[in-house]
Amino acid sequence: MLRCTSCNGILTKTEKVCYSCGSAIEQNAEEKTKGGGFNTVVSIVFYMSLGLTGLSMFTNFAPPLSVCIPITVVLMFVKSSADQLKKNQT
Repeated sequence: MLRCTSCNGILTKTEKVCYSCGSAIEQNAEEKTKGGGFNTVVSIVFYMSLGLTGLSMFTNFAPPLSVCIPITVVLMFVKSSADQLKKNQT
């Protein structure tokens, strides 16, 4: 939720001027890129886990399949949430 720096009024994401006091709203570049690193890390870990799951199906060099599948499913949900968070911030 965005707030005006002058009067602390509630603003929408699309407002450029505060409705209450009329002051201009400045967009922080830091807020726009927030969460991008987390999304990248989760994606990399998910795909690594997916690869280990595939490897554990055919070889004995990876952790057991009973360990890899639950971890991959949990990471899939975390990746989905991180993707939605990044989409909502833009």
